[in-house]
Amino acid sequence: MSIPESLLLSSNFLVNIGQNTFSFARIRNISEVLETEAVREGGDNWHVHALAKQHSSPQKLTMERGLLADPDGKAPVDLKPGTLVSSVTIMVMQRGSKKKSYYFDQGIVTKWDISDFDALQGNVLYQTVEITHSGLHEIK
Repeated sequence: MSIPESLLLSSNFLVNIGQNTFSFARIRNISEVLETEAVREGGDNWHVHALAKQHSSPQKLTMERGLLADPDGKAPVDLKPGTLVSSVTIMVMQRGSKKKSYYFDQGIVTKWDISDFDALQGNVLYQTVEITHSGLHEIK
């Protein structure tokens, strides 16, 4: 059974944060949300009007199992909670070429986590980062 070429396989992800490029194995909560408010108009009984409203909860992006992809010559970004980040771009890569891109203008790191320390298993230390952001958009 062959996979059609039009099917997008999300094989790896590159995330630009500042001047640094990270590689993550999993990114969750990739969505663009518009909250609406239903407003009834007096005398119009057939439908309600849906108006856009301000977000009632923050939008969060969780990036898991990440490593700094290009550490040469750049000071790594400190991704501890409270760090402000701007111009973050997420690129979905397939066979070395960029297939889709998403971005947000500004955000703040709200959670930082690394994998367990276990000297008997010799695992690589991976990083999980959660960022509350201003709104995720797809780059056309």
